[in-house]
Amino acid sequence: MIKLFQDELPFDIDLPFFAHKKYLSSKSKNYGWFVSDDFILSFIIYKKNIFKRLVFTTGAIERKTSNIEEEKNFLNEIISYVKIHKICDFIHKPQPSAIFRTYPDNCDSFRWGTYKIDIEENFENMLKKLNSSQRNYVRSAIKDDVKIINTDNFDKIYTFCNETLSRQKIPLLISREEFQKQYDTFYPQNMLMFKALYKNELQGSLVVFFDNNLAFAEYAGSLLKPRHGSLKLLHLTAMQYLAKEHGITNYDFIGAIPDIKDGCKEAGIQKFKKEFGAELMEGYQFTAVINPIKYFFFDLCLKVSFMMKGIRYVDPTQRYKNLSKTNLKI
Repeated sequence: MIKLFQDELPFDIDLPFFAHKKYLSSKSKNYGWFVSDDFILSFIIYKKNIFKRLVFTTGAIERKTSNIEEEKNFLNEIISYVKIHKICDFIHKPQPSAIFRTYPDNCDSFRWGTYKIDIEENFENMLKKLNSSQRNYVRSAIKDDVKIINTDNFDKIYTFCNETLSRQKIPLLISREEFQKQYDTFYPQNMLMFKALYKNELQGSLVVFFDNNLAFAEYAGSLLKPRHGSLKLLHLTAMQYLAKEHGITNYDFIGAIPDIKDGCKEAGIQKFKKEFGAELMEGYQFTAVINPIKYFFFDLCLKVSFMMKGIRYVDPTQRYKNLSKTNLKI
């Protein structure tokens, strides 16, 4: 039986970072958890004018060992609960870090993945996971005195990351208000920022969220043509620091299309992640339209809004499907 809790959970449990109250409340005033005897699933709700969209922030979190059929039943119960109680107008694409083992019935379900890697304090051991040419680039960057620095200059990092997204023609930029709130809430206990400098010029930036076990490469920025090896060095140094100073053992690059088309920009980004020796973890995501009329007008409003800015808006789910060789079909 599904229960809905908002603001607080009535019991203590060690939740992953993206399911913590302090993270959820940094994204929206409306958040909560669907809870059964076997699972917990965290969500946020964005309210804009007459529209309410729900976004899951994690996959199903097990309270006890369970099988895939039990997870599917849990997700089906959530969809029914949302429809009966009119929790939202539609369930939008989950956050990139959310990966499910299965998916509910009668939803737009699709394949999804992420690249993860085990990390440690020993820099050389992590460097060995790269192929010889990439290792040489990193060593060359070190020799050329590329500096990786922890920074608290959130304004500079925010601007640099957003400039990178804009250059890549990604329409949904990072909200400054949200980034400011996350910095105020998480830094430095659960959020760190790193930058790579070459001859005092910023080559790349990295914002990492982390809990007791796992770190997430949440935001990143780079020059159009950064110094060879500087971005790999940036991530490797961040990994080493997280392992040494915080005991983190696993690093998540967040989000991947399992069968991405060759030659596109996003394929190059995923190749960059894979080159660290990261493993592709595959699963599923899903969306669901509860109120078709409201969803139609929400999508139309977004398209018109972006068109007025000279940007062609494509729904995130469709955008990723367009980059997949199989349209992310299951």
